[in-house]
Amino acid sequence: MGKLITFSPSADCELSRWILRYHNEAYIEYKHTFPFIVLSLKLNGGKDFPLYIRDKLVFDKVRAIIDHFETLVEVNKKLIPSAYASEIETCWRNFNTTLGSAVVTWAYANLLPYQAIMIRPLSLDCPWYERLVVKYFYNVPKSILWNALKLSKASADEALIVIDRSFSEADHMLADGRKYLFGDRLTLADMAFAVSGAPLVLPANYGGDQFKQGAIPTFDEFPKELQEIIRAKRETTAGKFILRLYAEDRYRDQI
Repeated sequence: MGKLITFSPSADCELSRWILRYHNEAYIEYKHTFPFIVLSLKLNGGKDFPLYIRDKLVFDKVRAIIDHFETLVEVNKKLIPSAYASEIETCWRNFNTTLGSAVVTWAYANLLPYQAIMIRPLSLDCPWYERLVVKYFYNVPKSILWNALKLSKASADEALIVIDRSFSEADHMLADGRKYLFGDRLTLADMAFAVSGAPLVLPANYGGDQFKQGAIPTFDEFPKELQEIIRAKRETTAGKFILRLYAEDRYRDQI
């Protein structure tokens, strides 16, 4: 049984959950918030999240988890098939790194000022004492995230430009009606875009549980001015693609 240590709302942590499910890996997830996640990582021999531990193997960051399983699975289950390896690696950089960073900036800069909205995402399924800290000392995790990410209104506006560009890129790739970005099955490119872009379209089952709201606010919880952005993104080809992947592929059992 594996052990997965996560910061609940993190996109990379959500991607690690999807990766482990895709590979039919049994694991127990331990969710922590700031500043407790830092101590948990250190105590378990890691430096960043997600941290996955299986037997004596320790995988720091989601890409290490991905690369490990790519060496073990049969060709027809690889998430980076050789026929599209170069293109998928480009999408990984564009969607996981560039888009992912922009979404983090946009979401936290806009939502951290709203304590009532963010208490649940920041503390979902954490130990009781961490939930109490978030509830009664909200400024502690808020300040850590705000300063670490160097957030501001300007950075949020700049991030939205990057987000728009990435969604347009995906729109262009999907314009011919293809079901997946490359080939006829799910690849890492699809996963990376879906997870990174999820906060812009709010799939109901984001976060590791197929049947309940994960560590992401609902549409109704979002401030009105942000609802307009989300509504518009849901109507794009790329936005509909994300929602479909979450509905059809995120929790699909693999043979």
